Amino acid sequence: MLLNILIMSVVVERVWEHLQQVVGERRLTLRVKLLGSAALSVAAALGFQLDLLYALEVMSAPSLAGYILTGFVLSLGSNVLHDLIDIVNGISRKHTGKDGRALPAGL
Repeated sequence: MLLNILIMSVVVERVWEHLQQVVGERRLTLRVKLLGSAALSVAAALGFQLDLLYALEVMSAPSLAGYILTGFVLSLGSNVLHDLIDIVNGISRKHTGKDGRALPAGL
């Protein structure tokens, strides 16, 4: 599911850039750009049932809140999403001891 979310972040980012060009980027205020990106991203996450929290195994099942949160994360762009996934995966590997280093005793 993480790959689907990454792919959708790129697709939403490109679609939103194209829509801005059609309307005329100079005619759009920063607020309209941010709201438009968020609306498109949340709609995509809901429509395709993408839940980042479930994909990262933070939640045990997909949820409406997860879909909405994923939509807002998608609206930040693919670079931000990729960085966030790398950070969470790094923390997860350190926590579970899967990064090749032994965890200290008692953890």
